[in-house]
Amino acid sequence: MLHAFRQTKNNGRIVIMRRHFTHILLLVGVVLMGCQSVPQAPLPDNPRPQMEAVAEDPKPAEPTRTATIVPTPTVLSEPIHLTATVWEALPQVPILMYHRFDPRPGGTSYRYTTSLADFDQHLSALYEAGFSLVSLDDWLRGNIHLQAGRRPLIITIDDLFYADQISLDETGQPAPYSGIGRLWAFAQEHPQFNFKVALFYNLGDKGYANQYANGAFTVQSGWREARAHAIAWSIEHGALPMNHFYEHPYLNQLSPDEIQWQLEENDTALRDALASIGREDLIKLLPNILALPYVVSPDTEAGQQVLYDYTNPEGAPVAAIIKGDNAGGARWFQAPFSHAFNRWEVPRISASTQAVADIVSHAEQIPAASSCPLGEFQGNPQILPDVISRAILDQVNAGHCPYGYYVVNQLAFYVQEDVIIQYAP
Repeated sequence: MLHAFRQTKNNGRIVIMRRHFTHILLLVGVVLMGCQSVPQAPLPDNPRPQMEAVAEDPKPAEPTRTATIVPTPTVLSEPIHLTATVWEALPQVPILMYHRFDPRPGGTSYRYTTSLADFDQHLSALYEAGFSLVSLDDWLRGNIHLQAGRRPLIITIDDLFYADQISLDETGQPAPYSGIGRLWAFAQEHPQFNFKVALFYNLGDKGYANQYANGAFTVQSGWREARAHAIAWSIEHGALPMNHFYEHPYLNQLSPDEIQWQLEENDTALRDALASIGREDLIKLLPNILALPYVVSPDTEAGQQVLYDYTNPEGAPVAAIIKGDNAGGARWFQAPFSHAFNRWEVPRISASTQAVADIVSHAEQIPAASSCPLGEFQGNPQILPDVISRAILDQVNAGHCPYGYYVVNQLAFYVQEDVIIQYAP
């Protein structure tokens, strides 16, 4: 449901009108600046894909007028200072897809493997072009916060868990001879880059090499425990595992029941790994997002329906299906505020030096974030969208903040001239 507010003057006082806007069903979960997570947004009752036309810069449609809203009095508490993240144009994001990493000195990159030296160069080039990481899970829920002046970027890694992707050293930190170790080190040196990454795992087709020497990994006893600790570290630090099917199969060669088994077995294996080291507490942080192995869909409608209907062991519905290069013909992935947003056709870009250079050269196409201080609020602003709406309109009308998309306090708004549209449950 979308609600729209129009600010008008009536005998010298401001009236905010609410209008209902029912053709988009969207829950945008947005948190205060600096918050870590919010509950997973529910999907529509029938989460089958609904294809939408792609627009260059889609805007919310004009809402239909209903009644005047009278704000409900609230109990005062400690004042809260709110700052909105502002996007003057519709947010969109490039999504890079990595697989394996070559830790050897002088190693080379090829189709599904990136040398660590090249990976270092990718990160530096993207950072210097103004990009910072946001999590895929946050993007899908509209939780799109970035530091002012930074542009969003999502990094995904497929086919976890290999040791060259993440290994922990003797201190329990990610080792510099692993890809996530390099990303972690870069984020520590450049805090504005952030540390967020989506890990698409398949636990049924590999062991975990838990010993490293001279550029080579080997599988030794205790590898399952070592892998479980690597999984736990990842979840704790914002590298969230997501389902890539247990044995990385070609889905067009499986029956619907076999597809269901691949999903369930993979989810169970990850939770069993966490339980084996006493970290069941991390399970609640796992999103339900799927990536297609080999970017191949089931070849029957029944098989496809298994994907749309799948719920994880905690009962969460599928939030998105992640594909490969230019899924649905899109170059960048749109924000959930857009009419062109399609959670079933999430496009990615195969990571390479050329692909990174292309993103950098087109950086100006990706809107950068700004911020808008909204002031102090009494009570609980989470249940006062009218109050937040007034504050945004006051700042915009005073010329302090621009038109655009505002995300604050589990709510998102679109402001244009004297109209503010609220994205809400």
